[in-house]
This record gives sequence, structure tokens and C-alpha cells, in this order.
Amino acid sequence: MTGLVVTGLITLWMVRPSGSDPTTTLQPRIEVVSIEAFHAPVGATVQPGDTLESIARRLAGKDWPRWRTALSQEIDPRALLPGTRFSGRLSPSDRLETLVVTLDLRTEIHLETEGDTISATRIERPIRSEIVRFEGVIESSLFGAIDEIGAKPELAVRMADIFQWDIDFLRDIRKGDRFVALVERHSIDGEFFGYGTIYGVRFINNGKELNTFAFAGADGTIGYYDLDGAPVKKQFLRSPLKFSRITSRFSLNRFHPVHKKRMPHYGVDYGAPTGTPAHATANGTVTFVGRNGGAGNMVRLRHSNGYETNYLHLSRFAKGVRKGTRVSQGQVVGYVGSTGWSTGPHLDYRVKKNGQWINPLLISSPPADPLPESLLLRYLAHALAMLEVMEGRDPPAGAKC
Repeated sequence: MTGLVVTGLITLWMVRPSGSDPTTTLQPRIEVVSIEAFHAPVGATVQPGDTLESIARRLAGKDWPRWRTALSQEIDPRALLPGTRFSGRLSPSDRLETLVVTLDLRTEIHLETEGDTISATRIERPIRSEIVRFEGVIESSLFGAIDEIGAKPELAVRMADIFQWDIDFLRDIRKGDRFVALVERHSIDGEFFGYGTIYGVRFINNGKELNTFAFAGADGTIGYYDLDGAPVKKQFLRSPLKFSRITSRFSLNRFHPVHKKRMPHYGVDYGAPTGTPAHATANGTVTFVGRNGGAGNMVRLRHSNGYETNYLHLSRFAKGVRKGTRVSQGQVVGYVGSTGWSTGPHLDYRVKKNGQWINPLLISSPPADPLPESLLLRYLAHALAMLEVMEGRDPPAGAKC
């Protein structure tokens, strides 16, 4: 005996063929209505301002508290990003009975009612990783070159982060600059999912060649080092803003646009839209945060080796930035604005060394801690093998890279 699978509502009735004799035997007619017709689909896409409660209310109606509780046990509210998709089905009595939450290309959460409870199953598709070699030439911008070779903008941002101590990617980039990158690329079912580790990058900027490779230091943290084993990371970043433009430079005799007279300008102005994050250029301690006359909203940081940095005209301060708190290099300390003596949104970035104003663009930044001797020879062998791969050749026999 074979099993019976019900896929819809079966209706059986008897009909007499058209134009037939009234005494003709009635013929059976069977009509199958898909079961989906009795389990109507529902869906929602997360919009800015949505919460798990608002989504549950839209989808589950009066049953929303139960579904909100079930969702909160499976989804971090921080993962509820605009565009997250919810799709489900209602029971014949119009109660939500199944729900699929698509968090990203890899992860789905399937929920369904089982009596008075809601069960959940998390499904994560396997990620395929491969090492790919990208090579490009800059015609106008790093983003343009990345797009030209078929890579994603994320790769441009990641490369800029690696070289942020040596290259200002708006001020220093030249037409004809070239790069080669060895990158771990992730995909799911053949569709791009993201980049993993960038194992090595060569960047030729205005004729100067920079090579750097990823390597785990003594504490196991991945860092980037040059061909001599010196760390790429330095005490100061080249700029407190990413992908901004310089609108005014350090000068002892600049015409002030507000006061309409010549006076010293002890900082570098970076033009950027209001709300652009301003980053601490070095590890330090907050010594001032607040309103400071013509400087508007300002943050001042004290650093090692006698340095002090100042971030002027901010629209607001970053959460947790208070006098006496420690900040890390690259941490957001505030957001670009136009407070104080300002004619438009920009960041006035100023630096002191031993109490004297200096040109921020001329800081000679010492490098971070080098690799210990116990790791240096291993790194150099690793770098030489990676160089072969970067050149498009196979690494030496026995090399581990």
C-alpha cells in the first residue's frame, strides 16, 4: 500500500455531460485546491526604526507578545538591520503559524508553532573560501580602480585601513598608482558573501613601492609588516577622517574667513558632511570635551611622547567620550559639524608637540612595537613566499604561507 500525501483540499462532485440524455450516468469530477490557499502568506521588511515588537505586531496581530518573545530569543536587536526580511504563513484561522527570518545570505531562522510553543531552527549555509589575487591601476580613485577589476568597495576600505599610516587616499593618490592584493574571498552557493583576511598588499604610490603582509604577533593578534619585518602601524594616523579633503592648511598667516583678517591657523581643515565620524589619530587620554569658544564643540587628547591632538567644530561627541577616559587609535571621538567660528561643516585638526603647535601633515610618526627576534626569521621566510604568490608565481617548495 502506498502512502497518501495531501497537497490540497479535494472536492468531489458528480456532473452530467452537457447536452447528454437526462438518463445518462453522472460522471465524477475532482477538483484539488492548493493547500496554500488556506495558509495565506505574510511578510515584512525591516525599515529604519523598526523593533522586534513592531515587526511582531505587523505579522502576528493579537498574538504578537508570544512571537516577540520567540524572536528576541533568537535575534540580537543589533542584527535587525534595515532590509532584513521576514516571511511566513497564516493558519486558516488567520494566526501566524510559520516564519522565516533571512538575516543575511548565510543565515536564516525558521520558526513555527507547536501547540502553545514556538520552536526555532537556525540554518547556516556553508561558506566557501578561496584566495584570489587582485591587480589594478588607479585612473581617478581607489574605489574606481576596485570597481574596474570587479571587486567590491569593501576591499578599497580594507586596503585604505592597512595603509592609513602611510597614505592619505584622497591627498596622496596619483593617476597610474598600482596595487596587487592577495585576499580571502567568501562565497555561498556561488554568490559573493564577503572578504576574509587580506594576506598581502603591494601599493605603488607616486613611484614608491609599499609591501605589507599579514602575520600573527607574539600575542596572536594579526598585524601587517613590511619586507623588513617592521610594523606598518604607527603612533599617528595620517588623517582623522577617512576619505575627506583638505580645505585649509597649517599657516602662520592665513586670511580668516570669519574675522576677515590675517592670523595664524594652527590646524588642518578637513571638509566633510556634518555627522562624518572623526577618529582619534593615536592612543590617548581625553583631557577636554565640551564647548570652547570659537573652537565650538571640541575634544582634546593627550598622547605619549609629548603629543596633544585637538578636534574642533564638532556637531556632537561620540558616546562614552568623557574627560579622563582612554581612547584607542581609530576610535570615533566626535562628528564633523560647524560649531564655533565656522563658515561650513569641517573638522579643524590641530597637534601640539611639547606645548608647541606643529603642522599635523609633517608629523614623523614612530612605528608600533616590532616583531620579537623569536618571530622575525619566521616572518621573513613567510614574506618571501608571499612575494612569489603576489608576483603570480607558486610559492617555493615547502613554504608555509
